[in-house]
Amino acid sequence: MRAKVYDTPIKEIMSRHVVTLDASDTIHDALNAMGENRVSAIPVVDSKNRCVGILSTSDLVDMTRDVDDEVYQLDFIDPASQRFLLDKLAHTMGTESVQSYMSDAVTAVSQDSSLGEATRKMVREGIHHLPVVDDNDELVGIVSTMDLLAAFADAV
Repeated sequence: MRAKVYDTPIKEIMSRHVVTLDASDTIHDALNAMGENRVSAIPVVDSKNRCVGILSTSDLVDMTRDVDDEVYQLDFIDPASQRFLLDKLAHTMGTESVQSYMSDAVTAVSQDSSLGEATRKMVREGIHHLPVVDDNDELVGIVSTMDLLAAFADAV
């Protein structure tokens, strides 16, 4: 029975309702979509529904590190420059495009791939979300580490 779960097609466990973003959407749009849909990663698609990137909470954490570096500099500049920098940060945070922060090296899996193949791919790449594509490379689903764990737990 355990061996059978590894052969399960990924299309049987993937989430079919996928929240997506356009590369030109803003970080503010992305944060709203993540919050409303309770997801921690969102595929970025082009006009043909092909996955061109993925934006995850890890990418957003990297963004805050950049801001933290700028805020750190506040201690070393004059008050007028501090105000200018704070205004700049307040204005640009969230208005930047998703494309600026998304990971564009997307690892995807075919909907006909097995659960075992998808698991190995996620482990090798160190990722927690795997876009699922059809034969035309169009996004048809997404699978997360939690989806994989649930499938393995249900098979025991």
